[in-house]
Amino acid sequence: MTCRICAEIKLLAVWLFVCVSVAVGEQETDAPVVFSLKAPHANKVELCGEWAKQNIPMNRGDDGTWSVSLESVPAGIWQYSFSVDGVKVLDPSSLAIRPQPEFRKSVLQIPSAPPAPWDWQDIPHGTLHGHEYQSKALDTRRELAVYTPPGYEADSAKRFPLLVLQHGAGGNQLSWIERGKAHWILDHLIDAGKARPMIVLMMNGHSGELAPPGDKARRARGAEAFRRELFEDALPLLEKNYRLAEGREHRAIVGLSMGGWQSLTIGLNALDRFAWVGAFSSSADVEAVQPVLDAPQKSNEKLKLLWLACGRNDRFLNGNEAIVGALSSSGIHHHWHLTDGSHSWPVWRSYLVEIAPLLFQE
Repeated sequence: MTCRICAEIKLLAVWLFVCVSVAVGEQETDAPVVFSLKAPHANKVELCGEWAKQNIPMNRGDDGTWSVSLESVPAGIWQYSFSVDGVKVLDPSSLAIRPQPEFRKSVLQIPSAPPAPWDWQDIPHGTLHGHEYQSKALDTRRELAVYTPPGYEADSAKRFPLLVLQHGAGGNQLSWIERGKAHWILDHLIDAGKARPMIVLMMNGHSGELAPPGDKARRARGAEAFRRELFEDALPLLEKNYRLAEGREHRAIVGLSMGGWQSLTIGLNALDRFAWVGAFSSSADVEAVQPVLDAPQKSNEKLKLLWLACGRNDRFLNGNEAIVGALSSSGIHHHWHLTDGSHSWPVWRSYLVEIAPLLFQE
């Protein structure tokens, strides 16, 4: 049974990512920000911001409120927290929290001028939907999120391609909404005529055991659990409730880090169901692409796109380069995008901006 919780997901998706006091206008590319936390019994409080290389000391006021005024925070979507006597805590004055199994980071967004694709813009917007369901594959209650593009409700006969978009090990089904702003990115690209309108499925990727890249047995069990939930629960749910275009040429699976490993492992083993596969900063190894290596001609005939990207300072760069080398040696058609950056959301958001216009094109 499906339960739609659209209102709750919409609230999560449209939070203004501001801290206590952010003086920012529509034409700002950076902004002054005041951070404060009331901790009268603390001895030392610091601001831990993703945009800063080191923790920033905060000053204690007479009433026990610690604060710091920053003259300029760069435009972007940043995670931050406070260190109170060495213990990381959320900002209690901000509702914007990084979605992950354990809530440990607050979120601050400074818009760019002109707006970046992941900034809010006054254009037609799609709709976010939430579903709770009893997973047959895992025998437990699960949740997923769905994006439908602008105009989806207006034409009840039109069908749309499906993108399965997966988060990394530190996230959940809301990560691409809250941290990635995938819905705003797609709204922007669709409005500009750069990407085809599409439905996006975002699952909680923690279907099975969370295991490091070196633990092959546990990772195999986790991949199988995710595969079963995707094929036995999530896709049937969407096929029943949404107007999906039929056929593998209308199916894509893309993910970052752990989600990149899942996309390669699941997608390349199911080319009868997916024609478009992408991985950002994937934590996979060469074994993940072995199915296409074993049948290069057949794989090239079936794959519409195999798109891989990674930052030069990413901790998984060596593994990604090994995969790319194996694909090249076997003659598998693929796109490899090496960029600046590390294992972080600013890199992954830009990758989505690049790959989305390539999906589902003739």
